[in-house]
Amino acid sequence: MTAERPNPYQPTLVTLRNGVSLLNAPSASRNVGVFLIVRAGSRDETPETSGLAHYLEHMFFKGTERRPSTKIISREIDRLGASTNAYTDTEEVAYYAEGPATALTELADIITDMLSRPLFEAEEVERERNVVLQELGMRLADPEGWIWDRIGSVAFGGGQPLSWSAAGFPAVIERAGRDQLVAYHKSFYAPKSMCLVISGGSSLMAEDAERFLAGVPNARTRKRSAARWGLGDRYTASIRPATRDEEPQTRVVFAVPGIPATDPDRTALSVMTHILGGGMSSRLFQTVRERNGLCYSIYALHEGFDDCGLFAISTATRPKDARRATQLSFKEFRRLIGKRVVADELAAAKSAMIGRLLRSTETAIAGARFYGGRWRAGLPVETPDQRADAIAAVTAEQVQAMAERIGAGLEQVRLAFVGPEDQGEELLAATA
Repeated sequence: MTAERPNPYQPTLVTLRNGVSLLNAPSASRNVGVFLIVRAGSRDETPETSGLAHYLEHMFFKGTERRPSTKIISREIDRLGASTNAYTDTEEVAYYAEGPATALTELADIITDMLSRPLFEAEEVERERNVVLQELGMRLADPEGWIWDRIGSVAFGGGQPLSWSAAGFPAVIERAGRDQLVAYHKSFYAPKSMCLVISGGSSLMAEDAERFLAGVPNARTRKRSAARWGLGDRYTASIRPATRDEEPQTRVVFAVPGIPATDPDRTALSVMTHILGGGMSSRLFQTVRERNGLCYSIYALHEGFDDCGLFAISTATRPKDARRATQLSFKEFRRLIGKRVVADELAAAKSAMIGRLLRSTETAIAGARFYGGRWRAGLPVETPDQRADAIAAVTAEQVQAMAERIGAGLEQVRLAFVGPEDQGEELLAATA
């Protein structure tokens, strides 16, 4: 009897001496993804600092002590045949690069250098201020961007950090100066809240990671206050009259309380969400679009946070059809609550989910984001194949139980929408 060979692609997680985590997730790829994620986002800001994490994200690309300009950073990335980017979200910020596996050392050096030794040149601070403000303006001018920026204000409200846009307040960006950004850099990034993820065809030794991360800020981790649902208005609206040349449309997002990211039933919820509104064969798509022709796109999603979650249904339709589309959507939701999903539908949903999961984690940087996201949420370090096994194990009973659990919050439904007229009360009434 031969001994079972160890899996060469099994991810490993270690804590470096300065408190930063290092997660190597090797795969059969000629590329490598370098993903530095920080467990700190817009939820960790205050009304006086909301938007500074996003501002810092921009400034890190504007030069470091060793690479004193954007052009130098960009040229070095280009010469490696790589790409780089960053994002700021509710509970995380992340900086990443993807390139040939042979360029791992250089890419890791660039990403960690940007975070460790930014220059914050006064001239660049002023120049980038307008860029950040233009990004905020562009997002709010887009109906989809406006809705997802504002859904937290009604889902949570009450001045809670979860009610704010992850991009921040324009007023904070307007008055932020270099000294404030320097101070915030030192206070926002805590080593124990950081993880350097290396995914793809190369791995990083712990001693090399410690050398790269030696200069990161040494802030303390921040304790988050518990979030409470529904402290704001029942709905929020952006009324935008259509011009003569436009097709009038009402875009809506309905939200009800979800579950935390680490909830034991999270996988069953993901299957339930897919059955309801996860693709072209989902119940929402087949009923609202295919059988009734009321919309072009409709879907359901769930976002889990540290201590809570948000379950949403989103679509866009003609204003005269918005009430009917809402009624049909929530009728399908209640049907899922009231009757167990049949075996064929469950099997098809799980197969589709597994296929999407494996395709979506195929590239080096996608793998890095997959593992980084799990680390940020405090989830076990599982491979995509292990996640696929968990999805495959979900039962019809578990799906119905999760539908019942989320459905228990339907009386707390909240709404954000963009349209030519105020239909808020009418659409909320149609959810009953």
